[in-house]
Amino acid sequence: MSSANFGVLLRCKVIVVGDAGVGKSAIVQMFHSKGSHYPRQYNMTTGCDFVMKEIKVPESDYTVELHIYDCAGQSVFKDLTSQYWKNSNIVIFVYDVTKPESFQNLGEWLDLVRKKCPEKVLPGVVVANKVDLEDRVKVHTTEGAEFARNNSLEFCQISAFRDINVESPFSAAAKLYSQAYQNKLETLNGI
Repeated sequence: MSSANFGVLLRCKVIVVGDAGVGKSAIVQMFHSKGSHYPRQYNMTTGCDFVMKEIKVPESDYTVELHIYDCAGQSVFKDLTSQYWKNSNIVIFVYDVTKPESFQNLGEWLDLVRKKCPEKVLPGVVVANKVDLEDRVKVHTTEGAEFARNNSLEFCQISAFRDINVESPFSAAAKLYSQAYQNKLETLNGI
């Protein structure tokens, strides 16, 4: 199905950040492959990996072409990957519900994104990954949801491994971007 059938095509740069090993690459690959490709071997991302995928925004004429930058989480790569963040439109923050330190570090990731992208406040999504590991959960839903709410971000719970809600952060990103576009249009039309 071509995006031409959907009306307006928007292009959105999305950065995916978070600590190493939280599942950023698995999430991006599962989303990009519609759940058909879970990476069986962990290969550490060095720099940024890039994928592109269109997503239709429900109940609208918008289709958003997401340009997704999956950024390395190791501290040694932070300066390198942050160069890819320029001109970003949406940020997705990922943490692992079984690793409290990955959740605690979200504040540092948020500060770093704000420092590297000072020209605007980026809308975004907080993603709690690995929710299928119920017996190992150390960061509860309320904590993640509260962090998101306190920072004006959306919140999603997913499992890349089980393909649970993997599309939800990207759908939220597309919706946030299309809403920002619509608001800008309304502002310009009101002038």
